[in-house]
Amino acid sequence: MNGFYWIASYPKSGNTWLRLLLASLRAGGAPVTLDGPLAAFAPRVGTALNFETHLCVDPTECSTDELANLFPALVAELARIRPEPQFSKVHDAWGLTPSGQPLFPARFTLGSVYVVRDPRDVAVSLAHHHGQDVDQAIAVMARQTAAANSSRCYPGHIEQKIGTWSHHVASWLDSQPPPLLVRYESLRADPRAELARVAAHCGLEAGDHALDGAVAATRFSTLQALEEHTVFDMGQAAGSRFFRQGVAGGWRQSLTATQVASIERDHGAMMARLGYR
Repeated sequence: MNGFYWIASYPKSGNTWLRLLLASLRAGGAPVTLDGPLAAFAPRVGTALNFETHLCVDPTECSTDELANLFPALVAELARIRPEPQFSKVHDAWGLTPSGQPLFPARFTLGSVYVVRDPRDVAVSLAHHHGQDVDQAIAVMARQTAAANSSRCYPGHIEQKIGTWSHHVASWLDSQPPPLLVRYESLRADPRAELARVAAHCGLEAGDHALDGAVAATRFSTLQALEEHTVFDMGQAAGSRFFRQGVAGGWRQSLTATQVASIERDHGAMMARLGYR
């Protein structure tokens, strides 16, 4: 069956960790490296190379809106030429293109997985990732025009429109077909069970050996040790680690009462919907 499983999340919510889990699972629970094919599992669709190769379009000559309008055609073409199910990382908010077409066409969507994380933890992680203070990260999470500037972090990647944290979550939770919701906190507490849920949703085999191997291969301490010896550039600030702490609830030791109040003011309704308040 051709089409895509979208692995979607707001930045710094656990997308990379889940993709490494899935990559190891598909390889029978094999160890992962941060500079090999498993680390490249579920690549983004919106790259300059894909636009050039499959649509014969030079992204440097297109506006952001023009590229967004072309994105569904790119998805369709990649689905056409690759008959097997594909997996793709997504940080874009779900929505319509400027011309009114779904950015992620239902016809070529086999399913989606949305990873959500407490926005108070996201703010802390986002600040460290970009080398900015937490107040700046909180402001970005409340900015309707926020975008992930992929071309700065990853040459050849196209900008991703993410909007506010609340908008991003709502856009995917209310999308069609509805996604499988995976909470970062649940993934930390019981990665084996959550991985099994994702595998079932995506039609992947998940035997006990592969599940156990994938969990062991992607323990946070293991990934931190791998990063000690591997350049793993995911757009983080110079000198910063990508796999920093990965804890759930660390915001309690990192945020001031004023910062907590700001996040809860900006995103209280969505936090309540998800049970974070």
